Amino acid sequence: MRTLAFSQLPLAVKIVVGVAINNAWWSIEEFVINRSKVWKYMPYYKVDDACVWDLGVAVITILAIWRASRGRKIAHQGSAPSGA
Repeated sequence: MRTLAFSQLPLAVKIVVGVAINNAWWSIEEFVINRSKVWKYMPYYKVDDACVWDLGVAVITILAIWRASRGRKIAHQGSAPSGA
């Protein structure tokens, strides 16, 4: 079985990865930031509403997936490595 690079995966898989990362952020936001009141120390944060922090995480997620999608392709190896 060959190893696939992230850039070789279908678009649907990349979208699901982005949704999963944003879901993780929303969980951290709900269970850690809101419940322990860390939001008091976060500028421009709005409790139970979309805010700059949510936009920032979404933009970083999109840029990371876009960058990984442009990444290197894994070369096909025709034979076993020599010298061993």
